[in-house]
Amino acid sequence: MIAAGIDVGSVNTKLVLLDRSSGDVLCEKVVPTGPRPRDTAQRVLAECGRELKQEVLGFGGSGVLGAGFGTTRLVATGYARQVVEGAAEAITEVKAAALGIRHWRPQARTVVDIGGQDSKVLALDESGKVRDFVMNDRCAAGTGHFLSVTAKTLSVPLADFGRLSLESRRPVPLTSLCVVMAESEILSLLAADTPVADVIAGLHEALARRIANLAARLRVEPEVVFTGGVAQNPGMQAALARAFGLAVTVAPKPFLAAAMGAALASAPE
Repeated sequence: MIAAGIDVGSVNTKLVLLDRSSGDVLCEKVVPTGPRPRDTAQRVLAECGRELKQEVLGFGGSGVLGAGFGTTRLVATGYARQVVEGAAEAITEVKAAALGIRHWRPQARTVVDIGGQDSKVLALDESGKVRDFVMNDRCAAGTGHFLSVTAKTLSVPLADFGRLSLESRRPVPLTSLCVVMAESEILSLLAADTPVADVIAGLHEALARRIANLAARLRVEPEVVFTGGVAQNPGMQAALARAFGLAVTVAPKPFLAAAMGAALASAPE
């Protein structure tokens, strides 16, 4: 019996397959979503199907998980969750992320989820259910996209942001988080010979304050768990800890929290 969860995000599509009896992860994938999310969902399902043998997953000849797939139940989440063929159910990213984090960190009470195009803060109750949440999906500030744009402005690989941020001893405050205005401000700082590490550290501090302000109407309580693609950045983790005044734990597999949650929704206890 296999439980499948797919998270079709704006930047990446993630898939988790679980053995419903043991809870073991059978297959997991993270691939760029690209311009055709429906096709990407089919492709990533087919890839796991080939790895586990198609007959086990009930894939048809096209590699698409069909409606009569027997022992495999697929739940979809993410911004393009409605386009996934063969999904028995579609759930919100908020519910999926909460389920995934609860599975890994049962003591979590606050979840900070920063993805490519949005950021969310979830407040969980003792049972792991979402008590309240806030979301920023109308502005690039506080998202992975903002970091990607500024990485290009700085000519620094995004993968180096965390390390450089932690090397800074004098972060430079940024006055704007509008993508266009911030880019202009960063260019001015570089022209004034400001160390790149200090600019990046200031950027992280500004983003962390943005997230903390977003969460202001929630009751932020420990354990605070950081997930989403940006959670791979240790500089952002440190900046969030300072902004919240609380320790921040990174989820075991930040990219896969929502896909894991969708798989768990497919195989309820």
